[in-house]
Amino acid sequence: MKHLFSIALIVFALNFSSAQQVYLNVGRNFTTYDYTNSQGDSNPNVESSSGASYEVGYIFPMGDKFGIAAGFTLDQFNATGGNMVNNYSWDTNYLGLQGVAKYKVLEGSRSPISLNLNAGINFNHIVGGEQKINGQTFKLTGEDEFKGLFFKPIVGLDVQYFLLDNIAIGIGYHYSKNFGLSSGEQDLNFNNSQLQFGILMSLN
Repeated sequence: MKHLFSIALIVFALNFSSAQQVYLNVGRNFTTYDYTNSQGDSNPNVESSSGASYEVGYIFPMGDKFGIAAGFTLDQFNATGGNMVNNYSWDTNYLGLQGVAKYKVLEGSRSPISLNLNAGINFNHIVGGEQKINGQTFKLTGEDEFKGLFFKPIVGLDVQYFLLDNIAIGIGYHYSKNFGLSSGEQDLNFNNSQLQFGILMSLN
């Protein structure tokens, strides 16, 4: 792991000296909880909800078509539920480290618009969260099904429009499933659709 981290730092330094692009994305997550208890039963009363998403990072261009986006993410994976007796909701915040491979499939020689296909992974961990049941609030950061490391494969696309040679705005859609890597009696995954708006700036 130490050798892998050292190699990543070297690659980062080499690319930082040659091509510099930074980005900031904000958006909304539309999340569905995939939950099973210790008996293998799901909760049919849990419904999807939305939350904010934030991402900041750096893009390493790898030629004319390829690039690697590496950054930090902060995602809210929320849900609501209820029945004739109880009303409840979950509000969570997960901090993550993300890497995405980007392939440019459309870019006209005279057009300011480009289209990218994206696929990557994200490792994230809960940094804040609470569950509300009939007005009572309970912390989630210590609950087995929410804590620990989560692994999130990502696929999607984005469209960028260059306002200037070094500044672009964009919109994107990504689908992901967040898998909990910690074993326990209860199993929780997040199915997530994400709509993003962003800005990209080239620094050289």
